[in-house]
Amino acid sequence: MNNKNIQDIFSGRFIVLDGPDGCGKSTHAKLLIQWLKEQGVSTIGFRDPGDTEIGEKIRQILLSPEHDAMDTRTELLLYMAARAQLWAEKIAPALEANQCIVLDRWLSSTCAYQGCAGGFGMDKVIKIATDCLERVWPDLTIILNVDLQTASQRLNRQLDRMEQKGDSYHQKVREGFLQLAKQQENFLTVDAKGDIETVHNKILQLISEASFIPLKGSKFPRVK
Repeated sequence: MNNKNIQDIFSGRFIVLDGPDGCGKSTHAKLLIQWLKEQGVSTIGFRDPGDTEIGEKIRQILLSPEHDAMDTRTELLLYMAARAQLWAEKIAPALEANQCIVLDRWLSSTCAYQGCAGGFGMDKVIKIATDCLERVWPDLTIILNVDLQTASQRLNRQLDRMEQKGDSYHQKVREGFLQLAKQQENFLTVDAKGDIETVHNKILQLISEASFIPLKGSKFPRVK
Protein backbone atom coordinates (compact mmCIF):
# COMPACT_ATOMS: atom_id res chain seq x y z
CA MET A 1 0.00 0.00 0.00
CA ASN A 2 1.19 3.51 -0.73
CA ASN A 3 0.63 6.44 1.62
CA LYS A 4 -2.48 7.60 -0.24
CA ASN A 5 -4.14 4.21 0.22
CA ILE A 6 -3.17 4.12 3.89
CA GLN A 7 -4.71 7.55 4.41
CA ASP A 8 -7.92 6.45 2.68
CA ILE A 9 -8.13 3.30 4.77
CA PHE A 10 -7.32 4.65 8.22
CA SER A 11 -8.83 8.14 8.26
CA GLY A 12 -11.82 8.15 10.59
CA ARG A 13 -11.09 4.64 11.90
CA PHE A 14 -11.36 3.50 15.51
CA ILE A 15 -8.64 1.00 16.50
CA VAL A 16 -8.04 -0.59 19.92
CA LEU A 17 -4.97 -2.36 21.28
CA ASP A 18 -5.79 -4.57 24.24
CA GLY A 19 -4.58 -7.54 26.24
CA PRO A 20 -3.45 -8.69 29.68
CA ASP A 21 -1.30 -6.54 31.95
CA GLY A 22 2.29 -6.70 30.75
CA CYS A 23 1.41 -7.47 27.12
CA GLY A 24 2.94 -4.22 25.83
CA LYS A 25 -0.25 -2.63 24.52
CA SER A 26 0.61 0.90 25.71
CA THR A 27 4.01 0.74 24.01
CA HIS A 28 2.58 -0.64 20.79
CA ALA A 29 -0.29 1.83 20.75
CA LYS A 30 2.29 4.65 20.79
CA LEU A 31 4.33 2.96 18.04
CA LEU A 32 1.24 2.46 15.88
CA ILE A 33 0.25 6.11 16.32
CA GLN A 34 3.76 7.16 15.31
CA TRP A 35 3.66 4.90 12.22
CA LEU A 36 0.25 6.15 11.12
CA LYS A 37 1.36 9.76 11.48
CA GLU A 38 4.42 9.01 9.38
CA GLN A 39 2.07 7.75 6.65
CA GLY A 40 0.21 11.06 6.73
CA VAL A 41 -2.80 9.82 8.70
CA SER A 42 -4.19 12.33 11.19
CA THR A 43 -4.07 10.17 14.32
CA ILE A 44 -4.75 10.66 18.01
CA GLY A 45 -4.41 8.25 20.92
CA PHE A 46 -6.28 7.86 24.21
CA ARG A 47 -6.21 5.50 27.17
CA ASP A 48 -9.24 3.85 28.75
CA PRO A 49 -9.96 4.69 31.49
CA GLY A 50 -8.61 8.22 31.48
CA ASP A 51 -7.78 11.20 29.26
CA THR A 52 -10.67 13.27 30.59
CA GLU A 53 -10.79 15.04 33.95
CA ILE A 54 -13.58 12.75 35.12
CA GLY A 55 -11.96 9.63 33.61
CA GLU A 56 -8.62 10.27 35.31
CA LYS A 57 -10.30 10.57 38.71
CA ILE A 58 -12.17 7.32 38.10
CA ARG A 59 -8.89 5.70 37.02
CA GLN A 60 -7.24 6.71 40.30
CA ILE A 61 -10.08 5.13 42.26
CA LEU A 62 -10.00 1.93 40.21
CA LEU A 63 -6.26 1.35 40.34
CA SER A 64 -5.42 2.48 43.87
CA PRO A 65 -4.41 -0.48 46.10
CA GLU A 66 -6.23 1.32 48.91
CA HIS A 67 -9.52 0.20 47.37
CA ASP A 68 -8.96 -3.55 47.59
CA ALA A 69 -12.51 -4.07 48.90
CA MET A 70 -14.00 -2.97 45.57
CA ASP A 71 -16.60 -5.37 44.15
CA THR A 72 -16.47 -6.60 40.55
CA ARG A 73 -19.76 -4.86 39.74
CA THR A 74 -18.40 -1.59 41.07
CA GLU A 75 -15.32 -2.00 38.88
CA LEU A 76 -17.46 -2.69 35.85
CA LEU A 77 -19.69 0.35 36.31
CA LEU A 78 -16.78 2.68 37.01
CA TYR A 79 -14.94 1.51 33.90
CA MET A 80 -18.11 1.98 31.86
CA ALA A 81 -18.66 5.47 33.25
CA ALA A 82 -15.12 6.57 32.37
CA ARG A 83 -15.55 5.03 28.92
CA ALA A 84 -18.81 6.87 28.25
CA GLN A 85 -17.18 10.17 29.22
CA LEU A 86 -14.14 9.49 27.03
CA TRP A 87 -16.39 8.76 24.07
CA ALA A 88 -18.49 11.90 24.49
CA GLU A 89 -15.65 14.26 25.27
CA LYS A 90 -12.78 13.01 23.10
CA ILE A 91 -13.41 10.05 20.78
CA ALA A 92 -16.64 11.12 19.07
CA PRO A 93 -15.34 14.63 18.19
CA ALA A 94 -12.09 13.15 16.85
CA LEU A 95 -13.96 10.67 14.63
CA GLU A 96 -16.21 13.46 13.38
CA ALA A 97 -13.03 15.30 12.40
CA ASN A 98 -12.02 12.19 10.40
CA GLN A 99 -9.07 11.41 12.66
CA CYS A 100 -7.86 7.88 13.25
CA ILE A 101 -8.25 6.86 16.89
CA VAL A 102 -5.80 4.43 18.51
CA LEU A 103 -7.03 3.46 21.96
CA ASP A 104 -5.20 1.73 24.81
CA ARG A 105 -7.97 -0.63 26.09
CA TRP A 106 -11.72 -0.52 25.53
CA LEU A 107 -14.74 -2.74 26.20
CA SER A 108 -12.69 -5.86 25.45
CA SER A 109 -10.83 -5.27 28.73
CA THR A 110 -14.00 -5.18 30.79
CA CYS A 111 -15.17 -8.38 29.10
CA ALA A 112 -11.90 -10.14 29.97
CA TYR A 113 -11.34 -8.73 33.46
CA GLN A 114 -14.75 -8.24 35.05
CA GLY A 115 -16.72 -10.46 32.67
CA CYS A 116 -14.47 -13.54 32.57
CA ALA A 117 -11.96 -13.32 35.43
CA GLY A 118 -14.39 -11.52 37.74
CA GLY A 119 -17.19 -13.96 36.98
CA PHE A 120 -19.79 -11.36 35.99
CA GLY A 121 -20.19 -12.83 32.50
CA MET A 122 -19.04 -11.38 29.19
CA ASP A 123 -22.54 -11.39 27.68
CA LYS A 124 -23.82 -9.34 30.59
CA VAL A 125 -20.93 -6.88 30.20
CA ILE A 126 -21.73 -6.44 26.52
CA LYS A 127 -25.43 -5.89 27.31
CA ILE A 128 -24.57 -3.12 29.79
CA ALA A 129 -22.20 -1.58 27.26
CA THR A 130 -24.90 -1.66 24.59
CA ASP A 131 -27.18 0.30 26.91
CA CYS A 132 -24.48 2.77 28.00
CA LEU A 133 -22.23 3.43 25.01
CA GLU A 134 -23.00 5.11 21.73
CA ARG A 135 -20.65 2.65 20.06
CA VAL A 136 -19.73 -0.71 21.56
CA TRP A 137 -17.04 -2.11 19.24
CA PRO A 138 -14.26 -0.37 17.29
CA ASP A 139 -13.42 -0.98 13.63
CA LEU A 140 -10.53 -3.18 14.71
CA THR A 141 -9.31 -4.67 17.99
CA ILE A 142 -5.78 -6.05 18.24
CA ILE A 143 -5.27 -8.42 21.17
CA LEU A 144 -1.65 -8.78 22.28
CA ASN A 145 -1.40 -12.30 23.65
CA VAL A 146 1.31 -13.05 26.19
CA ASP A 147 1.87 -15.76 28.83
CA LEU A 148 1.83 -14.95 32.54
CA GLN A 149 5.55 -15.47 33.10
CA THR A 150 6.55 -13.05 30.34
CA ALA A 151 3.93 -10.53 31.47
CA SER A 152 5.06 -10.60 35.11
CA GLN A 153 8.70 -10.07 34.09
CA ARG A 154 7.70 -6.91 32.24
CA LEU A 155 5.83 -5.44 35.21
CA ASN A 156 9.01 -4.39 37.00
CA ARG A 157 7.38 -1.62 39.03
CA GLN A 158 4.89 -1.21 41.87
CA LEU A 159 1.71 -2.98 40.84
CA ASP A 160 -1.67 -1.26 40.81
CA ARG A 161 -4.82 -2.78 42.36
CA MET A 162 -5.84 -4.69 39.23
CA GLU A 163 -2.33 -6.00 38.61
CA GLN A 164 -2.16 -7.32 42.20
CA LYS A 165 -5.07 -9.75 41.74
CA GLY A 166 -2.85 -12.83 41.36
CA ASP A 167 -1.90 -15.43 38.76
CA SER A 168 -5.20 -17.33 38.79
CA TYR A 169 -7.15 -14.16 38.07
CA HIS A 170 -4.79 -13.03 35.32
CA GLN A 171 -4.81 -16.44 33.66
CA LYS A 172 -8.59 -16.10 33.40
CA VAL A 173 -8.10 -12.61 31.98
CA ARG A 174 -5.90 -14.02 29.23
CA GLU A 175 -8.42 -16.77 28.50
CA GLY A 176 -11.16 -14.15 28.36
CA PHE A 177 -9.34 -12.11 25.74
CA LEU A 178 -8.71 -15.19 23.58
CA GLN A 179 -12.32 -16.34 23.93
CA LEU A 180 -13.62 -12.89 23.00
CA ALA A 181 -11.36 -12.75 19.94
CA LYS A 182 -12.95 -15.97 18.67
CA GLN A 183 -16.50 -14.75 19.26
CA GLN A 184 -16.42 -11.15 18.04
CA GLU A 185 -15.87 -9.74 14.58
CA ASN A 186 -12.91 -7.57 13.62
CA PHE A 187 -10.45 -8.97 16.15
CA LEU A 188 -6.80 -9.87 15.52
CA THR A 189 -4.61 -11.77 17.96
CA VAL A 190 -0.87 -11.09 17.91
CA ASP A 191 1.80 -13.13 19.71
CA ALA A 192 3.34 -10.45 21.93
CA LYS A 193 6.04 -12.53 23.59
CA GLY A 194 8.86 -11.26 21.37
CA ASP A 195 10.86 -8.06 21.56
CA ILE A 196 9.24 -4.70 20.82
CA GLU A 197 10.47 -4.41 17.24
CA THR A 198 9.34 -7.93 16.33
CA VAL A 199 5.85 -7.44 17.75
CA HIS A 200 5.51 -4.00 16.17
CA ASN A 201 6.40 -5.44 12.77
CA LYS A 202 3.83 -8.22 13.23
CA ILE A 203 1.14 -5.63 13.91
CA LEU A 204 2.12 -3.56 10.87
CA GLN A 205 2.21 -6.64 8.67
CA LEU A 206 -1.29 -7.65 9.68
CA ILE A 207 -2.95 -4.26 9.38
CA SER A 208 -1.10 -3.39 6.18
CA GLU A 209 -2.46 -6.34 4.18
CA ALA A 210 -4.80 -4.93 1.58
CA SER A 211 -6.79 -8.17 1.53
CA PHE A 212 -7.56 -7.65 5.21
CA ILE A 213 -8.33 -3.92 5.39
CA PRO A 214 -10.91 -2.68 2.87
CA LEU A 215 -11.22 0.84 1.61
CA LYS A 216 -13.08 3.31 3.76
CA GLY A 217 -16.83 2.91 3.61
CA SER A 218 -16.94 -0.84 4.10
CA LYS A 219 -16.62 -2.77 7.34
CA PHE A 220 -13.59 -4.67 8.50
CA PRO A 221 -14.17 -8.37 7.79
CA ARG A 222 -14.20 -11.02 10.46
CA VAL A 223 -10.69 -12.23 11.29
CA LYS A 224 -10.15 -15.48 13.16
